[in-house]
Amino acid sequence: MLVAPALQWLAPQNRVAFINAFMIYTQTMAKNPHISRHWSWHPEPVQASTAVERVYASVSADIVGGTLPGGTLITEGEVAERFDVSRTPVREAFLLMESQGLLRLFPKKGAVVTSHTPEETAHLLQVRIMLESRAVELQTAGREQTTSGASGEQRIAADLAALIAVQRAAAEQDDLPAFARADHQFHARIVAGSGNPIIDDFYAQLGPRLARLTCLTARTNTADLQRFMDDHARLAELLASADPRGYEELLRRHVAAT
Repeated sequence: MLVAPALQWLAPQNRVAFINAFMIYTQTMAKNPHISRHWSWHPEPVQASTAVERVYASVSADIVGGTLPGGTLITEGEVAERFDVSRTPVREAFLLMESQGLLRLFPKKGAVVTSHTPEETAHLLQVRIMLESRAVELQTAGREQTTSGASGEQRIAADLAALIAVQRAAAEQDDLPAFARADHQFHARIVAGSGNPIIDDFYAQLGPRLARLTCLTARTNTADLQRFMDDHARLAELLASADPRGYEELLRRHVAAT
């Protein structure tokens, strides 16, 4: 888990704030099971309860984090031996990763980790901007039509603050996969606020590939981590102030550097 190691790296004056933010985050996750599944593309390996989840969590994290770079060939037999499981859960995990664009399967040969091409990256980010911007439009428009959404707005604001704190802790630990996962969770939490489950599902499907882009960018220039967090703080402010146009403009700049 991220929390205990994070406290060792945080300045003493920041530890209470981090714990409070993380408590808000976990409590809200527990209270909102209908959206919590969209906040992360896989469970932490230590939280995986089945063989499929264990294989998927570890292998997808290796792909997202760059331990398994594009073009790497992996086989069911090798992975089954590594996790001491049969090939069946490995095959199921491979199929899930193929559906998310992380692997390309070749019958009787294995699976190859996909590579990002400039064209694919551009298309992926176009879809991300479209879905997230529309989600913000929906929830800010709905806010204008009702006077009973204050508690929901406060809950989203608290969740976003918690996720920025998780990112800050991950950055201090130089834990790029954890940072990338929290990055996706931040944007996915905003999308979940639209109340449209179809937009939710589409965005959740992009999670692993978007997180891999974040890792690639962060490895190239670690200074970008602070910029990502600064952008997130400003995006949260624009959402809170019901400014969908300002949000989209900043989102485009935020995504352009990915």
